[in-house]
Amino acid sequence: VEGRQRVADASGGRMAAAAGGTMGAAAGGRRMRGGRRLKWEDEGASKPYEWRCAPDHGKVPAAIAATPRGGRAEDDVGEPPDGILKLQSAEGEVFEVRAELLWASSLIRSVVADAGLDEEIPLPKASAETVAFFLRLCDPSRQAVVGLGLHDISEEEFGGLIWLAKLLDMQRVLLQQLAHLVNDEFPDVYVGIPAELQMLLLRHASDTLQSAALCHILRSVVRAPMSKMYASGIVLAITPLIGSQDEKVRAAALEAFMYFRVVEAKLVLLEHRDFGVRASANRFLRAATPSEETVGAVLQLAANHHSFLVREAAAKALGDIAPVGHELAVQTLADLLADDAREVREAASGALRGIGGTDDPVVIAAVIRQALSKDWPVRSVALAVLAEIAPSKRELVEALATAMQNGGATMAKMSAARVLQSMGSVKELTDRTQRDSEEQHDDSVGPRWGDESGEED
Repeated sequence: VEGRQRVADASGGRMAAAAGGTMGAAAGGRRMRGGRRLKWEDEGASKPYEWRCAPDHGKVPAAIAATPRGGRAEDDVGEPPDGILKLQSAEGEVFEVRAELLWASSLIRSVVADAGLDEEIPLPKASAETVAFFLRLCDPSRQAVVGLGLHDISEEEFGGLIWLAKLLDMQRVLLQQLAHLVNDEFPDVYVGIPAELQMLLLRHASDTLQSAALCHILRSVVRAPMSKMYASGIVLAITPLIGSQDEKVRAAALEAFMYFRVVEAKLVLLEHRDFGVRASANRFLRAATPSEETVGAVLQLAANHHSFLVREAAAKALGDIAPVGHELAVQTLADLLADDAREVREAASGALRGIGGTDDPVVIAAVIRQALSKDWPVRSVALAVLAEIAPSKRELVEALATAMQNGGATMAKMSAARVLQSMGSVKELTDRTQRDSEEQHDDSVGPRWGDESGEED
């Protein structure tokens, strides 16, 4: 009994020590293993979510400039002077304000550098009421906007505020303050946010909006009617949000892009690491009416992207949107026949069958160049394409396939045999069709000369 008790005490001590070690590891980020102390850091919280396709082994993606989530990077404006600025409204009323309050404005800094603080700064087309309201909103302490709601701003006042913010190059400052008002009143105020304000908040102040408000704006802004210029700006604003650390924001941004019926958004999704997202973008491009600009953008992805998954998706897209015989598309796809990735070679092969036409000398020359490659995977896929798009070059294809079948690796011989077999099947089908056609023709002519069953004239 005493022996069993000692064993039980020892087991309990080990369990308590293990539990204590686990709790200590959870609390301090350390644990014991094999008598050694291990330490780790939670990198998931600080590491940004990477939504783009990973680069191929040995390829380094082009550097992407880091900008704030809400817009462009802030310039180093230096220290503001300790003084008072004088702003003159359209009615001639002068407003005095501390220089630090408007020092983010490039226009204000330029005027102060040229004329000093004593010069009155005219603000044409800005009413005194608009200037006063603008200065009230730009107060960083936000004490001047206590009790103010978005419903208190009329559509006319909103237009004047945006115009003045553009004039002073202070859109981000103004919209950040408006974003604070949205956060204070959300979700009640959401119904009353104009579509234009939603777009501007998304472009210039998305980093200030709360997650719930930002998700609502993302889902609704892409459904509002807008010009092409606005659509391009929305695409630029939403793209960084696909990599947000907030999972809800990330999902809302991706959902918005999936719904957004704009070509620029689908070009961004061609780089997404999820196969279903890339396939959805391809389906949209296939159904849309592509422009030369769209074809050029897809060509850039196909020719220069660092990930073979994106090159594959772009090659498939080219087969759907490029016109038949498009010279640059043909050259790019022919080059992709020599890509290191088998998936890219197969996608380029299928696209060339779609836009290569029949017996086009430019296409044939581009594919023959790859059919003479030293690498058998490149030769085999090029011969398969050549056999389909160049019926007049049958003898050349047979000669090249026979040469590859007689020497080289086993896989090369098998590929050459498949090409020859497909050509034989096509020839057999063609001959059978021709025979059937001749027999039908003979039956339709009637009895032949000398046939006893025929009637005499």
